[in-house]
Amino acid sequence: MKSMLRPCAALAVLCQMTGQAPARAGDAQPDAAAFELTPGTLSSLAECRAPREVLGETGMALFMSGNLPAWLKPVTDNGHEGMLGLETFELAEPVTVFGRPVTRISFLQEWVVIEEAYDAARTLIEAKGMKRAPIKMTEQYYRFVDPESGPMLGAFAPTDNALAMMLGAPAETGNPQTMFIGCNYTVASQQEFLDAAGKADATAAGAGADIMEMLEGEP
Repeated sequence: MKSMLRPCAALAVLCQMTGQAPARAGDAQPDAAAFELTPGTLSSLAECRAPREVLGETGMALFMSGNLPAWLKPVTDNGHEGMLGLETFELAEPVTVFGRPVTRISFLQEWVVIEEAYDAARTLIEAKGMKRAPIKMTEQYYRFVDPESGPMLGAFAPTDNALAMMLGAPAETGNPQTMFIGCNYTVASQQEFLDAAGKADATAAGAGADIMEMLEGEP
C-alpha cells in the first residue's frame, strides 16, 4: 500500500482507522549493535537533521531493546490520554531543540516532537517558515525539507478529543494551550501531503460516520 504523509498523523485515532500505515524508517532493519542513542540523537531527529534510518535505529533502542539508557525514562502520564500512540520520554538533563532547552521528547508514528506552550510554538512556526495546512478540524503547520520526499518540519495541536470530533462533537474554540512541534519522517512529497490535507476533514467525517454505524448496529 502506498505510503502517504497523512496530515492526520497528528490525529492518532483517525490514522489508525484509515488502514494506511506509513513507511517505517526502521524497515531497513538497522544494526542495533552498532547504534548508540544519545541526547543529541533525539535533538537531531526533532529538528529534521537526522537521516531517516536514525529514526528506525532510535525506535529499536527505545521500544525493542528493553534496555533504555540511564539518562532517559518513559513518562507514564504525558497529559494526553486521548492521543493513542503518543509515547513521551524524559531526559535526565536538558537537550537543546530549536534553540531552547527541553527535557521531554515524544514520538507519534513518524513524528518526533517536543510540546511547547501555544505562543512559544507559534513563534517557532513563524521562525521556521511553516505554512498552515488546509485542515479545519485541527491546527497544523508544515514545511518540507525536501519537497519531493520529505522529511517535513511541522506543528500540530494536541488531538485528545479527535474521536469525539469525528463523532460530531463541535470543535473547541480558541487557541489550544500547547502545540507539538518537530519532524515527520514519512516518505512523501509536499504535493501528496497537501492532497491528503485537503481531504482530511471529509475523511474524518466519513470515519466518524462508520463508527456511529457500527455502534448503532450493536445490540
